[in-house]
Amino acid sequence: MKKKLVSIILSGIMAASVLAGCGGTATEEGAETSESAASAESTEAVGSGSSVSSTSGSAAAKKVSDGDVVDIEMYGLGFFGENGLDEVMDEINKISEAKIGVHVNYHILDIATYMQQMPLMLTGGSDQVDLIMDTAMPTTSFSTFTAQNQLMDISEYLDDYAPDAKKLLSEYLPATTIDGAVYALPAYRTYNSSYYIIMRKDILDELGLTEKAQNLSSWSEFKELLQTVHDSQDKLPDNMKTTAMLCNADTQGNVMMGTYTDTAADSFADDYGFDVLGDANRIIRANDDGTVDNYFASDDYKASVERTIDFYNSDLIYKDSATAQDGADQQMANGVTFAYTVQSEIGVEQAKKSATGYDVVCVPYLDVPVQSSNVNTWGWSVPSTSEEPEAAVAFMNLMYTDPDIENLFVYGIEGRDYELNDQGEAKLLDTKEYQNSDFFFGNQFNAYPAEGTGSDFRTKAKEALDNAEISPYFGLVVNTEPIANEQTALSAVLKKYENALESGSADISTLDAMNSELEGAGLQKYLDYYQEQLDNWKAEQK
Repeated sequence: MKKKLVSIILSGIMAASVLAGCGGTATEEGAETSESAASAESTEAVGSGSSVSSTSGSAAAKKVSDGDVVDIEMYGLGFFGENGLDEVMDEINKISEAKIGVHVNYHILDIATYMQQMPLMLTGGSDQVDLIMDTAMPTTSFSTFTAQNQLMDISEYLDDYAPDAKKLLSEYLPATTIDGAVYALPAYRTYNSSYYIIMRKDILDELGLTEKAQNLSSWSEFKELLQTVHDSQDKLPDNMKTTAMLCNADTQGNVMMGTYTDTAADSFADDYGFDVLGDANRIIRANDDGTVDNYFASDDYKASVERTIDFYNSDLIYKDSATAQDGADQQMANGVTFAYTVQSEIGVEQAKKSATGYDVVCVPYLDVPVQSSNVNTWGWSVPSTSEEPEAAVAFMNLMYTDPDIENLFVYGIEGRDYELNDQGEAKLLDTKEYQNSDFFFGNQFNAYPAEGTGSDFRTKAKEALDNAEISPYFGLVVNTEPIANEQTALSAVLKKYENALESGSADISTLDAMNSELEGAGLQKYLDYYQEQLDNWKAEQK
């Protein structure tokens, strides 16, 4: 049974109306305000010229040091590289050192390096690591970090060093809490999302297919459109010709079957999103009747794979999707693909235009309910080996409540990387040296709206979040430590097969081979454990 997400009561949250000239970087959706100057209380989350800032009425956060400034080492991703980062961090540290006595050294890593190196750094212990980004990638996810006992319980630090962030996130902290211990602060962002088909509008316009694309309602209609574009390549100008019609959505080979989704039905209206209970392997499907099963063994998953294979054999899918190192945005930007699928939120049109360089037509085909794994997918944690946990938590509090910090991380330096237009939107400059994603850092609602999204973009995004559908199992966070060996073994099996299956390049018989090996790698114990955890959690809710 679905229920509406209760509006988050942000009473005591200060609305800021004074915009200061600190910047941030362009991101998926845009951003919002700068320095908090007003002291009036407001329940309004965001809006043009307003921000979610520090919480009045709560105990003031402690300053880490009244003497020497404390240094912390912070690690995370940067989808756009690290050019210009030094100047951005200089501005951030001016604020951080003055307010909390903390100096931050932020190390930006690319996705592949972060996935490979961060687990090793946390295990080796030779490098100082005080604050890390929890990501959507399996090796650096919240569930993986906690299963490996690599995160610190920060519960005892929140009241003293992050009371504002704790209050701001009070509705969502259950998603990062295990057995009463808080192991992360989720990035405060639009947790509700949908899956979209993204298509280049210039190609659609050229072929007179734009209206047809905008009204797609089924996978068969989508295939027909792709076939038309494929067969019309010779008619297109050279700058519109693409290598493929549809490419990998991510670097795991997936083309049309995202996490949390069942796309077996031809009609988009009959496809749906489900709760995976935080399973990084995507094996678990939590059903409405309170049971869990192996989604990879379901008839629905098989039907989705068969459709993908059909698209692949019809020469509609990029042949290198299973092994491609570039994600979909880059593939479109490079002229490789006409279309791709993606999980995104309100404002996807502008986000993908910024990411690909093309105007796009975005067709939603499936909604995903808010679930614990949506919330803890992106966030910030203190490693169990941190040398400065107090300073790390104090900086998180600042990152989640100070709009200047958010906009610097997101857009960079105002005047160098972006400027504000008359609508209060951030316009990226041709001279920009830095930008990053707005959903990475503490509080997405404190970022300026990106150019073209509208001055009220953040208000609309917050309203959409408040009215989003929520999984009946929200708040359940499964401690996977007791099944860590099985989790690792099952993951190894999936790596052998998943990319080929979900790119359409494998024969359907491969699915039976994969499920057989999953059974031999401890699948039943894995399923039984998740079922037990769900049953126990449901019993506690009564």
